[in-house]
Amino acid sequence: MKKIEVISGDSIQDSLATSNRQYLVGNLSIPQELDYLRDDNVEVGITEYKEDTIEKPHYHTTTTEYVYVVEGETKYIDVNSKEETIVKKGDFFLIRTGITYAQKSKAGLKLLFFKCPSGNDKVSVKYGESLEEWYNY
Repeated sequence: MKKIEVISGDSIQDSLATSNRQYLVGNLSIPQELDYLRDDNVEVGITEYKEDTIEKPHYHTTTTEYVYVVEGETKYIDVNSKEETIVKKGDFFLIRTGITYAQKSKAGLKLLFFKCPSGNDKVSVKYGESLEEWYNY
């Protein structure tokens, strides 16, 4: 029998106390702190950074990411075009399949993200001096 499934807010906050990213929904291959809801079609999660953080360049082969900025501010750079995008609280954006990007986030950032379709398709990319300069700027 189908039913409405719930993850309590307290459980979500407890999991974010020990992890900066927590998936809420998906068909996940990596163990999670939280007992997430299973779904083969979409992944949903929360990212919360308590300190300034960088995410190294990568792209997704099949996944599009849809992101809502709950708190804070972050910068993305398209590694190929060098175009920088700044998003802040209240903004909604997407990163399409195949865009190689890096991210630089300020402490206090909180994102709600959706990945469709579900699946671990992340491909890491090596980077050079110019990106290192961007991280340090």
